[in-house]
Amino acid sequence: MRIHTVIIIACGILLSCNSSEKKNDLSILNVSEDNERPENPDKDTSMSNGQEVYMNFCMSCHLPNGQGVPKVYPPLAKSDYLMTKRVASIKAIKYGLAGKIEVNDVVYNGNMSALGLDDEEIADVMNYITNSWGNTNDTLITAEEVSRIDE
Repeated sequence: MRIHTVIIIACGILLSCNSSEKKNDLSILNVSEDNERPENPDKDTSMSNGQEVYMNFCMSCHLPNGQGVPKVYPPLAKSDYLMTKRVASIKAIKYGLAGKIEVNDVVYNGNMSALGLDDEEIADVMNYITNSWGNTNDTLITAEEVSRIDE
C-alpha cells in the first residue's frame, strides 16, 4: 500500500509539472520570457573564466578568499594597490614581480613568478579579482589592453 501511495504522488507531481497552462511567473528562475541576455555577457564570461584561472594559479598564495597571507602574500580583497595600479597589477601577472610594493599600508617584499598565462587569461583573472571580495571595477579589462602592456 505504501509503495502505491508513493507512485501515485510521484505521478501527480510529474503531471502537474507538465501541465498545459503556461506559467508566466519566471522571476523565481531569474529568467525572462524574452530570454534576455545578461547585462554584460562579456564581463560575466570573463569573470567565470578568470575564477578558473584564479583557482588554478593564484589561490595557493592569495587564498580562496583573496586575503593573502599577512606580510608574505598581499591581499587582493579590498586591495588599494590592485584597484589603483591597474597597469602594474597586469604587469605583475604577465611578467612577474620582484621587490617592494605597498598594499593597504603594508609593505610586501617578495617575488611572484610570471605565470605563463596568455593575454586572454590575464584579462579574465584581472576581471575576476577586480570584481571580487569587495573590489568593484566597471571597466572591462581586455586581452587587447593586456597585449599592449610591455615589461
